[in-house]
Amino acid sequence: MNNQVKTLEEHKIYGEQMARLAFYFAKKWLAPRNPEKPMSELLREHTPLFYHALHFMPGTWMDIPGCVQIMNQADRLANLSPEDFEEEMWEFTRMLSWIQAEANYPVGVAVNTKPGWNCGTLKYDPPTGTLAEEGKVIFHISNAIGPHSIFEDPSYLAYCFLLVMKETEMRYGSHTLYTSTWLNNRQQWLDLFPAEWQENMEAEDEAGKFLPPWHFGWWGQIVTKRGTIAPAMDQYIRENGCLKYACKTSQCSFKSMREHLKKFY
Repeated sequence: MNNQVKTLEEHKIYGEQMARLAFYFAKKWLAPRNPEKPMSELLREHTPLFYHALHFMPGTWMDIPGCVQIMNQADRLANLSPEDFEEEMWEFTRMLSWIQAEANYPVGVAVNTKPGWNCGTLKYDPPTGTLAEEGKVIFHISNAIGPHSIFEDPSYLAYCFLLVMKETEMRYGSHTLYTSTWLNNRQQWLDLFPAEWQENMEAEDEAGKFLPPWHFGWWGQIVTKRGTIAPAMDQYIRENGCLKYACKTSQCSFKSMREHLKKFY
């Protein structure tokens, strides 16, 4: 088992494999199901291509010439077979992918966390609007300790959650944890939460597995603890035309979470 932080070369391969999967998935599966949507839109809105494979920030893609060129090329080549579309689009994207991988590597997935990631492997958003009124704080999950798993030592995640709760309680008066993630299908994750979390779990969005949004709340399931693409998950999506796990939403009170986490520290 490789317990070394992934190399730059592995990060380049990660970008290639994710881009290739995005191209194949969009052409083979998304396009036939959504003939009214252009290929550029399918790639932009329903695959991890621009943010997770090419490392461009959301909200910028329509303003970056390289991204626009990829979208235009995808529309031009939309009649190719899935296999040919993957190959042609990767050749068109290759140089930009390598450049972006080198620039992104210092804060790449499982290499290091991006600036602003504020509670270890967790990050919270300052609550606004209805969420603030309801005392809810949304948190996000990454892997700040790659090549190790965030589940390797349960006390690690426990302390990350305690920090999220203490900071948001003191800064914003928050009292409820709230998130949407594919991890709500994983028992190691669910074990970290009180019964209230399971009781509040929203129904699985089955349709979302076949037309997922672009973000890692869905696509994080294809990435290993070292920040590489899991071959079995890549194969599953190529063969089945959908993600294996749906993203599900839940919430629980700080009070019940703190009481439950005592078993981990």
